[in-house]
Amino acid sequence: MQRFKQITLKEWLSSLSIAIVVFFLFGTVTALWNNPYFIRMTAVSEFDFVILTLEALLIGLFLGVSAPNCAVKKAGIGGVFGFLGFGCSICNKLLLLLFGSSFLLSYFEPIRHYLGTAGVLILTYALYQRWTRSLILHVKSE
Repeated sequence: MQRFKQITLKEWLSSLSIAIVVFFLFGTVTALWNNPYFIRMTAVSEFDFVILTLEALLIGLFLGVSAPNCAVKKAGIGGVFGFLGFGCSICNKLLLLLFGSSFLLSYFEPIRHYLGTAGVLILTYALYQRWTRSLILHVKSE
């Protein structure tokens, strides 16, 4: 029978703190709510908040729970995809520079939420890999 690594109160609080910071930082930068720093040029949907919330929670768990550096690249890719999924297509200067506004509105905007969903799934898989690796090391050390 395998024993699972217990997540400590400190890790839970750290994960929650990171998730809250990520939620407000990413939400402000992508202008999901009105703020004096950024202006959004595309409409905000409820799904944007769903992706943002899931991304923030997953990033908080990934960074808050101590485990070996496993699946860091997958977590990074998932984070970027998720960010693009709830961000404003036209407000992203790099995308605008690379593709232009007409391309972004015609081709990227319709698939933006799918990209965000893919980001959440990739980040979930990275978190699963990280915890699985942590559990294996925890069982071996006993």
